[in-house]
Amino acid sequence: MLALTPTAAEVVNAIVTSQGQSENAGMRITSEEGIASANGMAPNRDVRLSLVEAPDESDEQLEGAPVYVESGSTSELLDDKVLDAAVSGEEVHFRIMPQPD
Repeated sequence: MLALTPTAAEVVNAIVTSQGQSENAGMRITSEEGIASANGMAPNRDVRLSLVEAPDESDEQLEGAPVYVESGSTSELLDDKVLDAAVSGEEVHFRIMPQPD
């Protein structure tokens, strides 16, 4: 299952609470098929982050922050990954990295 760094959990909690949404609000992670590369390789999956009022019924909820992961291919794609965040001024950059062994 996708893991969160402490920084990512703190940033997500701050974003969700600052938006004044419902108590079930959170960040939802979904994915969709990207564009195939010019060399004919299979397309990658593009990951999307969005603020939602509540998770979908089938979403997986992560520990430590209101993060909901779309079940199915998104959950499988992120199963061995870590979500991290970096804050620079008022900008937040999320990145997905492999989980350490």
